This record gives sequence, C-alpha cells and structure tokens, in this order.
Amino acid sequence: MADLHPQRRPRTPQSALRGPLRGFARACALACAFALALAAGTTHAHDPRPTHRSVIVQQRPAKTASEERVEADVITTAPRRRSADDLLRLVPGVWAIQHGAEGKGQQIFLRGFDAAHGTDVAVSVDGVVLNESSNIHGHGYVDMNFVIPELVRRIHARKGPFDLRDGNFATAGAIDLELGVDEAQRGARLGYQLSAFGRHRLLAVFAPAARRRRSFAGLEAMHDPGFAAGRRARRITAIGRTTLHDSPQLGALDLTGSAYAADFGAPGALRVDDIEAGRIDRLGALRSDTGGASVRGLLVLRHRQRRVGALDHHLYAQARQLSLIEDFSGYLLDPERGDRRRQRHRIFGGGYRLTYDRPLSERTVLLFGAAWIGERITQSEAAVDEDHRVVARRWDLDIDQHQLGAFVGLRQQLSPWLTAEAGARLDLFAYQVHDRQDPTASPSRLALTAASPRLLLRARLSPAWHIFSSLGRGLRAPEARSIIPSPTNLQELPGASARYRGGDPRVTSSDALELGARRERRRLSAGLALFGTWIARELLYDHVSGVNLEQHRTRRIGGELDLRVRPRDWFELRGGLTLVSARFVDSGAPVPNAPPLLATLGGVATHRSGLSGAARLTVLGPRPLPYGAVAGALALVDLSASYRHGHLQLDLAIDNLFNSRWAEGTYNFASWQDKSAPRSALPALHTLAGPPFTLRLGATIWL
Repeated sequence: MADLHPQRRPRTPQSALRGPLRGFARACALACAFALALAAGTTHAHDPRPTHRSVIVQQRPAKTASEERVEADVITTAPRRRSADDLLRLVPGVWAIQHGAEGKGQQIFLRGFDAAHGTDVAVSVDGVVLNESSNIHGHGYVDMNFVIPELVRRIHARKGPFDLRDGNFATAGAIDLELGVDEAQRGARLGYQLSAFGRHRLLAVFAPAARRRRSFAGLEAMHDPGFAAGRRARRITAIGRTTLHDSPQLGALDLTGSAYAADFGAPGALRVDDIEAGRIDRLGALRSDTGGASVRGLLVLRHRQRRVGALDHHLYAQARQLSLIEDFSGYLLDPERGDRRRQRHRIFGGGYRLTYDRPLSERTVLLFGAAWIGERITQSEAAVDEDHRVVARRWDLDIDQHQLGAFVGLRQQLSPWLTAEAGARLDLFAYQVHDRQDPTASPSRLALTAASPRLLLRARLSPAWHIFSSLGRGLRAPEARSIIPSPTNLQELPGASARYRGGDPRVTSSDALELGARRERRRLSAGLALFGTWIARELLYDHVSGVNLEQHRTRRIGGELDLRVRPRDWFELRGGLTLVSARFVDSGAPVPNAPPLLATLGGVATHRSGLSGAARLTVLGPRPLPYGAVAGALALVDLSASYRHGHLQLDLAIDNLFNSRWAEGTYNFASWQDKSAPRSALPALHTLAGPPFTLRLGATIWL
C-alpha cells in the first residue's frame, strides 16, 4: 500500500496515560485495605458452603513457554465481564475491542496481529471451533456472544501455531473456552444487574452439586440502550448440559445445547475532522438505522474416556444466521443514496473432532487426531438506500465447503529432563460456490491441501524451572468467494458492482518459532518467551470495499512476559507485557493495525469471608494505521468487588474508573460523511468512542 502520509496523529493527551497510572496503585491499595478491614470484622457465622476460594489444580505441563490457563477464581472476579468477549482480555497479551455494540464480533489483537474478527486467532468453545470460514462480514468471523460468562470455568490459550490440535486460523494462536461451573459456584442462583446507562441483565443458573457435577443450565436476558447513539444491544441465551453416562469403563458422555438470539446497533466510525469541526459529537453515530441481528442454535455430543490413554471426541450440529446493515464511508460511493450495505449470512452445518493420546511405552505417547467441518452457506451483500431498498447487488452466493484435517505425532521422553513432541498436520479444504448473479455460470469448485510440521522441546532444569523451544507452521485457508473467476463482462451483469480483490485462492502459510522459559510454583509463576512469525501473505481489511486485500510478506518479532504472584492464599497479582515489531519483509514498513505494546497489571482477591475483588490496568501503545497514520495510546482501569453472605451476593463493577476519553476503534480510510464538508477520496482518520465511566450494580440470590 502506498505511504501517502496525509494525516496527523490523533489527539491523545498524555493525561490519558498519566491519570490511570497514578491512580491504579491507590485504587489497589484502597481495595486491599477495605478487604482486610471487612475480613477482620466478619467473624460471625455465615453460609458454611465455600463462596470464593482459590483452587490450585494440577494441570498437564505446559507445552510452550507462552501457554496460558486462566482458572475459575480469576474468571469469577474479573472486572469488565459483560459478555464472553470480555473474557479474552483475561489472557495475558490479548486485547479485544468492540467497534459497535455487544452482539457483533470483536476485533482481536494478539502478538502484533490485528486478527480483525478472528482471521488469525482460532477460538473454540469446548473444542467446537467458532471461526466462520468465508463469513460475508469477515473471513474467520467469531461471535462468542452466545456464551454466558458465568458458565465458563477455564480459558486455555495457546499462542503461536505450535500445537498439533490447532489448524485453520491459528496463525497468531488459539483460545479455547471450557464450559462448566466451578465447584465453589455450584448450586442454584438468580441474579440481576443494572448499570448507570440503563443496562439490565437477568441471569439464572442451576448447577447441581450432587453426583453429576458437569451438568448445568443457564439463562441470560440482557437489554442495553447503550452509553451513546447506535450502541443498543439485546440478547437472550440459554445453555444447558446434561451427563448422559459416566463410568470408569465407558467414560463420560455429555450433551450440550445452546439457543441464542440478539440484535445490536452499528454506529459507524466517525471522521476526526468532522468531530473537531463540531459537525458531529464524538459520541454520535453515523447512521440511526444501522445495526444487526444474530441467531444461533448449537447441539454438541461429547465423549471422553481415560482408560488406555486419553480419548476425546465430539459431534456437533449448528444453525447460524447473521444480518447486518452498516455504513463506513457515508456518501463517498453513492452521493445520492449513501453507502449503506446490507449483509446476510446463513449457515447450517456440523462437524466431528477426535483427539487420542495413547501411550506406546513408559516414555512414548502416540498423538493422533482428526476433524471435519461441513457447511452449507447462503450469503449476500447489497447496497441499500435509507429505506433499505436494494440499489445494487454485490454478492449473492450459495456455498458448500468442507474442512478435513488430521495429525499424527509422538511425545517422547528422551531423558529424565528432556521431552520432545514432533508431528505434522495435513489439512484439506474443498469448496463449491454458485454465483446466483450469473445464472449462466457453472458452480466454481476448488480443493486445496496444506501440510504443517510442528516440533516442541521441553527441558526441565529443576522442579520449578523449564525451558522451551517451539517450531511450527500455521495456515489460513482462503474464503470461498475468492475462487469465483472475475468475469470480463461485468457490464452485462446488472448490479454486479463488486468482485473479490483479496488475492488468489490459496492457503496462506505462517512459519513461527518461540524460545522461552517458565517457572511454575504456587507462590510465584512467571514466563518469558521470545517469538518470531513470518506470514506469506498479509490480509488487511478495506472499509470502503468491504473485503480483505492481499498484501506482501510480513514478519513479527517480539517478546512476552507474564507474572503471577500469590503472597497470600486469597490474593494474587497478575501482570503481562508484550512487545512486538511487525513489518513488511520487502519494504520494512510497519504492518497497519499491529499494536507494538500491550501491558496489563491486575490483582485478584478471594477471601474466605465472602469478599472478593479485582482491579486491572490495561495499556495499549500507539499503533500504525494504513497510509502513515497512527492510532493513539490508551490506558484503562477497571474494578470489581463482590460480597456474599448466606444466600445473598452483592456485586459492584466499574469500567473506565478515571473516565478516560479513549477511542475503542481508530481507522484510516476514505469517506465523505458530511455533505457540507468538501468531498475527498483521500484517507482520513476515523474513530469510535469507547465507553466512559460506567457503574454496574448487581445482586444474586443463591437458592
């Protein structure tokens, strides 16, 4: 992309960083003092059941220096826990922003990647991959809003394409949300939450504490008018699991089902020069009629057995629908009717996944796995006017696509202190696409394969210290519409105003390496990793055309540090720091939207008195944008506190404690949003205001 340098840096006063940094230590100190004072004064009897407790679980040793597990005690006390999307921020080195309202997929940052809505981060729930290949809104689109946060008991993050289980989209890494209810939170409860901006949330959870400890049922209903125009959101979700069978001989068989429906606003990014000129308020919306709706039904049958080795497989089916009307460019493309576009995407499909670790000897384990995903997709995109009548049809496709993957490997204990894991994946992608805009054309078909070798080494220096070396190749399959040939007679296809310009249909490979060390102990855990990732083809989202545009080779080189300190059984400090340089290999230019700095610092307290609380500071450094612009830095402090006595629990959450005027999204593209201003096709800075200081109060009755 040409480096036009037409823009200045957005105004991001240094006070946006200084205020939270100055106040974060004071906030933590006050929260801890309050917790100790209340704990000291709470000596009378209350509900004998454990309310909040820290559980140290013996996990399988980490495979890499950067592998992370976030346990239930951190999840249940975390600040800013409005939806499952917010849980991603609990993983050190991960940041997610919502450039719209709750209900739309988030923009995810990890290791110098702007994964957009999920293009380079594989996200799964209980092993079911959520990334929607060939989604009309974004390749790899991830929507986690159907997951109720209180029903997530563990988050497992694997950074880099090193694990044999991770295939398509795991370029930057993979994150798995494990559903369930922690032992300390089991039982029946009914909760209600109200925020200062009129947000209402009702929650009901039933998780029997008897023999079937994996069973649960949850219902969530939420209505939020939003802190500003265009941020409305509503959803209703039901998730349940029942254990059909559980025995030492045959293993455990679980059935999980989910139903979800939501609608949400889409305010659109506003031009910075329009805001500065007073033509629109920074909390305004580009359109009042834009937004979307999402529906999902999911059914999963999962079997696990631990007799001879570890067998885990599941079969699932789902139906999914997304509809969205949005506008980024105002009147740039159509000066009369505007640039609204309507997208519709429907999926019906299913999949099967198997992993099997079988010991061959005392020191050797065979690793095997296979997975299949088959989907029938109907998608369309059209330009519409203010009454949402179709002006021009851009896409109208029927898609049948299949992903088939398998891996095999060996885990070998080479010596008492050295373990190696080596293997390879083979992935097959098959597409059949029918373009309904051209009734004379035959369906386009394509099949692609990709091989991905992986190698992991783990050396034990002492019972606490391990060093790691990891090599792996990741992959990103093309989206289905890329296989449609661009016709030379577009003028003969009425309304066919767009064709895919995101490059040739081929699998993009990524080669990565990581060196690091970890210390795992109850009181002090730490990890340090140095990493590098080289991508054969970069994809950058273009807001005007609405497609990912193919770019040249890129590389990302950086380092990560994570730290967990537990000075007391009931208190833990967590910190993370990621530094990365993301550049195009040939030109040396920075990769747009890749943040070079992400730092987090937080504390979690879960006292036996029934009091718990958490504080977290997040700092995101300035990041480059297309055409030489720069998005400003941000710093946010979030707090939460909870107290349970008997059958009553009270909750307090504060988002953006210091009321920072921050931009949740900053972009640089061409638009003409105010017709009274001069029209220009040059890129301009656009921004979406982040939520201000927000107070949320909640009450839960444990039945």
